Amino acid sequence: MELAGIPLHPLVVHAVVVFVPLAALGAIAIAVSVWVRRRYGWLTTAFALVAAGSTFVAQQAGAHLYESFPRPTAEMTSHMEIASGLLPWVVLLFVGAAAVTVLQFLIDRSDTAPELWQRIATWVGMALSVVAGVGATVQVVRAGHSGSTAVWG
Repeated sequence: MELAGIPLHPLVVHAVVVFVPLAALGAIAIAVSVWVRRRYGWLTTAFALVAAGSTFVAQQAGAHLYESFPRPTAEMTSHMEIASGLLPWVVLLFVGAAAVTVLQFLIDRSDTAPELWQRIATWVGMALSVVAGVGATVQVVRAGHSGSTAVWG
């Protein structure tokens, strides 16, 4: 996979290293603050969606790039293994951010107090946002470090 003769993976990976931590920080913020959730919930959810999409494209482009080498190095193989664990974390990050944002929207539109299921679902979404935010950030740092080691030594 190339764009103007340049392998797509090193181009798309920059979106991953920007949007994953940004979405993670936003998801943690909307999980702990209703004020932040009301103002930045949809933006955070959009960032998490971009993070998931760019992670998917980077993984596909990376696999294509990996297969183009006749004899991949041990560092390249290690990077592939570490990076393959990133997408599930980022998808969970998106699900958590979306759940918290949508539930807050529903609660704000209601004329009555939140129902029990809404409160429980919000707490589950908040916990998922925090755990996935930390997990995705750790995993993107690990994948980025192993990728830079594979390229630069």
